[in-house]
Amino acid sequence: MKNQILGLAAAALMLAACSSTVADEKTNVPLPIASRSGTVQFDQLSGYNAAQTQIANKITSRFAAAGYGRPQQVAAVSVAIRESTLNPKAHNRGCNCFGLFQMNRSNGLGKGHSVSNLTNADYNISLILKEASRFPSFKSARTVDEAISVFVRNVTRPANKPKVVRATIGTARKVEKSAKGAT
Repeated sequence: MKNQILGLAAAALMLAACSSTVADEKTNVPLPIASRSGTVQFDQLSGYNAAQTQIANKITSRFAAAGYGRPQQVAAVSVAIRESTLNPKAHNRGCNCFGLFQMNRSNGLGKGHSVSNLTNADYNISLILKEASRFPSFKSARTVDEAISVFVRNVTRPANKPKVVRATIGTARKVEKSAKGAT
């Protein structure tokens, strides 16, 4: 009886895994959801030091934990590079923006938050994840370019969106060369 129950449980798990699939972008072969939400990692992010690489890995880990796949993880790291060069303490006096994703304290996502919170990497990432979750089109983006476009236009909302999208896509090409994992 015990073996029958274990067998039924294993069959149920297999069935659940098979029914929760997405298509692989290259081959259009269904993949389990779990393989889509793996974490992109960087042994060494080309052009950046160990501390910056560690921050990039923190961003990808947090985005993966929130259920975002490779396109979204690469997009988030690319945006953070463009915004702060992966420096959690970054401050742009011109716009009163702080942290990894340059949260604007005057009238943007940083409004109502302290400088010490905005310059805390974990706090800053949490705020950007909360904002990103408002846009289903970010989560459903199938390519890095699409994820960047949605992220920049809807989440970070800079003044010159088309220019920032193009520049961030250029950054993403370099980031992708260093990325490992999360197919």
